[in-house]
Amino acid sequence: LQNIHDGVDLFDSHKFFQNREGLWRSDAFAERISSVAKKTERIQLPNPIDGFTLPKNMSDVEIRKELGDNQVFSATEACIVITGMISRQPNGENGDLVNDGKANIFYVRGKDDKVFTVDVGWYVVNREWCVGARHFGDVRWSAGDRGFSRNSIFRP
Repeated sequence: LQNIHDGVDLFDSHKFFQNREGLWRSDAFAERISSVAKKTERIQLPNPIDGFTLPKNMSDVEIRKELGDNQVFSATEACIVITGMISRQPNGENGDLVNDGKANIFYVRGKDDKVFTVDVGWYVVNREWCVGARHFGDVRWSAGDRGFSRNSIFRP
């Protein structure tokens, strides 16, 4: 993604990822991911976006192996992609993100150049998308969760 200059309406992840009706983001996501995301030009996401639905419970290492090379998003890329995906399903509608209580998983290079696992989930009770960031390898993910690769959006 390019950083664009004067006169262009830039996407600012800090403005989008604020806790409000319909969206909750963890402090960890703010600290580890959005704090290092840069303002950038908006992009047109492919429709649909291919994801990998976990056939069984899997670790981060196993999922990344299935996603293949070049699967890690930059913080800026992840923020603009997740924003676009949530914007297509603002009230938990069906779409690329699973909305049935399962997790949507993204691997993101964030603060201090570390790779974090970002999880996005729709919580029916609160009627909101929840966005968090975990240390890579902290969780064993469940069958039915969906992983997204940078290659699904930014084709080499």
